[in-house]
Amino acid sequence: MNWVMLLTSLLPVVIQGVPSIAAETKQILLDITNSVHAVATSGVLQAQNTTTVLTALAGVIAALKAEPNIPQPILDLIGSLDRAAQAALTADAAAQKLVDPTVLQPIQPVA
Repeated sequence: MNWVMLLTSLLPVVIQGVPSIAAETKQILLDITNSVHAVATSGVLQAQNTTTVLTALAGVIAALKAEPNIPQPILDLIGSLDRAAQAALTADAAAQKLVDPTVLQPIQPVA
């Protein structure tokens, strides 16, 4: 799940880059982000629940968007992260509906 690594790597930078976020709020957001990253990389889960991870990240992004006085460049980055998370959630939901394991076949190697 490379996109999880990307999002959990970018969010702490964004969170720290917004001076108007209260220290307590920053800590909560960082804790959630770090927890999501730890779960995604730990190998403890045999199959990661993509929807749960994406929903947690979307919650962090929503909390960031709700903060007042965020500078426009940071707000633009938060908006990009939000669009990426929403697109991933949409793709994940579509994949859960469209994938039929009974028709999956090996991909032939390209010569």
